[in-house]
Amino acid sequence: MLKTMLLLALLAQPERQTAAVQPVLQPVPHPSLAGLDPEVAAQIEDARSLVDGLLAQNAADVAERDKSKVAEAYGEVCKVYHAYGMTDAAMPCYANALRLQPVNVAWSHYLGLLQQETGKLAEAEASYRRVLASFPDFHPARIHLGEVLLAGNRPEEAEAEFRQVLAKEPDNAAAQAALGEVFLSRRQYAEAVRYLEGALAAAPDADRLHHPLGLAWRGLGDVDKAREHLEKAGRVGVRPADSLVNEMESLRQGPTVHLLRGRMAFRFGRYADAAAEFRKTVAAHPESVPARINLAAALGETGDRADRNAAKEQLREALALAPDNPTAHFNLGTLYMQDGESAGAVVHFREAVRIEPADPVSRRLLAQELAKDGRPEEALAQYETALGIEPQNSLMWMEATGLLLRLGRFREARTTLETAYGNLPRSVEINWALAKLLADSPDASLRDGKKALALAEQLYNLFPSPYHAQLVALALAETGDCPGAVQWQRKALDVIRQVGKPPEEVKRVEAVLKSYQTEGTCRPSFLENGYAERFGEDLPPVWQ
Repeated sequence: MLKTMLLLALLAQPERQTAAVQPVLQPVPHPSLAGLDPEVAAQIEDARSLVDGLLAQNAADVAERDKSKVAEAYGEVCKVYHAYGMTDAAMPCYANALRLQPVNVAWSHYLGLLQQETGKLAEAEASYRRVLASFPDFHPARIHLGEVLLAGNRPEEAEAEFRQVLAKEPDNAAAQAALGEVFLSRRQYAEAVRYLEGALAAAPDADRLHHPLGLAWRGLGDVDKAREHLEKAGRVGVRPADSLVNEMESLRQGPTVHLLRGRMAFRFGRYADAAAEFRKTVAAHPESVPARINLAAALGETGDRADRNAAKEQLREALALAPDNPTAHFNLGTLYMQDGESAGAVVHFREAVRIEPADPVSRRLLAQELAKDGRPEEALAQYETALGIEPQNSLMWMEATGLLLRLGRFREARTTLETAYGNLPRSVEINWALAKLLADSPDASLRDGKKALALAEQLYNLFPSPYHAQLVALALAETGDCPGAVQWQRKALDVIRQVGKPPEEVKRVEAVLKSYQTEGTCRPSFLENGYAERFGEDLPPVWQ
């Protein structure tokens, strides 16, 4: 799916199938529309009717059928209230979205913002901690958590949060400014100057920072510098770069009704309806880059070739208006990728990475397309950078390993998997891949049957599947325990026959069993030719 300007999917965790539980929803008060511009009032009324429609649905039907989609649509209405400062309506609205879809921590983030703004510090802390439990590198939530802790007179804990952000993003202006204020409150003036000046260098328009900076210089006894900064003090502060807040605030611009309806249609998979609404937004505001990106996203999902071409054209128009828009580049790269045009995909993914160098998703797709385009070294460099940003991404480790195997660089593949294992010791797929390579690497000098067996047995004890039984057999064969390999391979074969696997799979497992039963050594003797392809094919289907 293409990105729309709705970035909530980035903060949604996979939902697990559980028994339906009736959500208890709070009443959402009607916000006062007195004094509002008529067009804005009409938008709020339209949003209110959408809320009423959602609340009127049969609750059991929501729980069973479209619970997450209804929650996301509900959340779109909450953001309208939030964007127009209607806190009394927005807060219970977000709480309802969270009850319907607790796995989408974006609702926790928005709720935390409102709780922080209204002085509900304990509630805001809990909301931000829910976000960070799932997304520890979502810096806006961590900075806001630090602000809440600081407001609650817990400066040491606040400092720890700000330092975590700066460890990953040293030039983060909001974190530097907040840490500068912490040091100022402690009268550690030299440290306060260091961080406040760093924040000003990163965000020169944030003239409010001149005030605490002037106080810090005065504390150091430099009257001239203190006066210079205090005279420059203004009202523009610095806040975290927050894509979710930007998305919410964009609802104050343009024809919100069509934008809102389009987004809700998109959520429910009605892409043609969404495109029709987004077209109205573009017609009314042809200069709106978000409107064109949303329209392109809807067109790209209809499945119609003409719509896909129209989506590309909308994204080109968006880039003509905003050449450095990373979402437009990402989406255009994705469309080229889906059409098998690697060269075009590479151009736009590279631009997306240039604009947002810390985006691991763009880097991963760029690496995939560079590999397809016959540029493996560049692809490996992108994987290395992306994994430095997101070392917990097991599939990306597997892709990088697969590329090294296709290049015949087995030693580097082993090193990569061992590094992955160090980062993700509980990852089933990483454990499986490392055990397999240690058991049957084409470069026999890289094999280690004992380590492979330990990993394979651990996997089988956790998940006693026929795939893991075959892995135990492979590792035993590498150690020279042929009877043990036969026993485990036969155990796997019995299960595969019982569950009715396809005949070709049964034959493959039988052939391997026969190789373990031959006289002499049963050590795996796979040749290099085709190993990488077999490595991917052998991956248990649940991980493919």
